[in-house]
Amino acid sequence: MLEYIKNRTTDFNAGYFLNDLADASKNLGILEAKISSYQFNSILIPMLQKKEAVSSMYIEGTQTTITEVLKNEINPKPDDEKIRTEVRNHMKALAFGAEQLRTGKFTHSFIKELHTCLMSGIIAPGLEKTLGKYKTKDNQIKSSTGKVVYTPPAASETKKYMDELISFMNNAEDGLHPLIKAAMIHSQFESIHPFSDGNGRIGRILISLYFYKAGIINFPFFYISEAINMDKPVYYRMLTDARTNSLDEWIKYFLHKVSVQTVKHIGYIDALNALYTKTKNTVKECINSPKFDEIIECLFTHPVLNANVLDDQLSVSHGQAVRYLNALEEKHVLHSDDRKRGKTFYFAELLDLARRE
Repeated sequence: MLEYIKNRTTDFNAGYFLNDLADASKNLGILEAKISSYQFNSILIPMLQKKEAVSSMYIEGTQTTITEVLKNEINPKPDDEKIRTEVRNHMKALAFGAEQLRTGKFTHSFIKELHTCLMSGIIAPGLEKTLGKYKTKDNQIKSSTGKVVYTPPAASETKKYMDELISFMNNAEDGLHPLIKAAMIHSQFESIHPFSDGNGRIGRILISLYFYKAGIINFPFFYISEAINMDKPVYYRMLTDARTNSLDEWIKYFLHKVSVQTVKHIGYIDALNALYTKTKNTVKECINSPKFDEIIECLFTHPVLNANVLDDQLSVSHGQAVRYLNALEEKHVLHSDDRKRGKTFYFAELLDLARRE
């Protein structure tokens, strides 16, 4: 039987992961400072959100890349509609969650609406009527081989477990460090497994939203799926072990992943800044236009683009957009697919950076 989370607030030895907690807190502080001083959040945040969507999808078995996602935005393929829907849902759920939590708190209705945002159009076949509703049938967690590794609380017990978890999430006076609480919340949510489908996606997005609500970060930008993907089997094993053993190993693992992802984000921002400066200097050599700043922003927000995207973003003629793109290709800022008509252009350096970081 799953323990209530209030009974586990002393089920760990903070000394065991004290150094990990210090490292995670320090790195998050550095990252927060960089984000706060960064001038181009309209560039940074959407790319981080799309990267998280891709990583979260990968955990669930949908394998795609950030480049493919961006290509599909301008050249949609019917076969990739599910991928486009997953990415849109992820962005929508984050926007909804952040807006609600600016002044509100975690509630049943909030979490259910988050489920609706995230799972619409992608929920498992036959489960469409369960969108935004807690499970009405018991469920199980199985390994990749189909073996049952854990049986969550029965459907009839879901609400009382979620009542208690939500109360814990909203209690800012319990003296627990918010990073430790975040680890406990994620573990407990995945153990309750309150929905018929989508529990992993909801559980991971709740990490970012809890960080935001708890004031760990000032923007809902921190995502952990990429770090989890490095050793996904370990992540699942840690969650399973935490249900019957102390929380020491799970919290240590979680804090380590926070540090890993934070360092990656810091590196990404530094590299993005360097690329931004380099690109502006190169573009100045080939484009002298009142639209200069808009062109730069379009390159960094649409690293896969065509003339239709550029003329729409800049409000210029199609012919002018083509001339801009050709000039950028001549300077090797962009590379095209060499089609004679309807060329697609790629900002390869930014795409490489997004994949690498």
